[in-house]
Amino acid sequence: MSVALYIVLEKEIADFDVFVDGKAVGHAEEEVLEKICVDLGVPPLMVFFSQDPDELADFLDDELGEEAPEPDELPAEEWFDAAAGLVTVQTLADHLEAHPQAIENSAAIAEDLRDYQRVLERLKTEKVRWHFAMDF
Repeated sequence: MSVALYIVLEKEIADFDVFVDGKAVGHAEEEVLEKICVDLGVPPLMVFFSQDPDELADFLDDELGEEAPEPDELPAEEWFDAAAGLVTVQTLADHLEAHPQAIENSAAIAEDLRDYQRVLERLKTEKVRWHFAMDF
């Protein structure tokens, strides 16, 4: 299964492409990335994860059928300031570039993180909130 972690904006920015491949991060061992973040004293990437309840309900309905929760039973979508995410992606990218042995595929993960950094820097300038979401 192809998994990617991508950035969702609270409001669009005209003529700005927020696309980040995100597959290297999506395929990375979440526990290893989380441990590295904790060791570095920054919030783990998944702290910034959220999902539109309607979209999540649709996904869960496909996966679980009748056992899937209704959208109003799911957590509300959360939005984060770009500055908070920047601390994590910059610190994690710097660490992986300095310590490529820290995790398998560290160069590709660091590349995704630098792409997230580019987007988050623009979001910070534009004062647009965001969150990560998963594409399966």
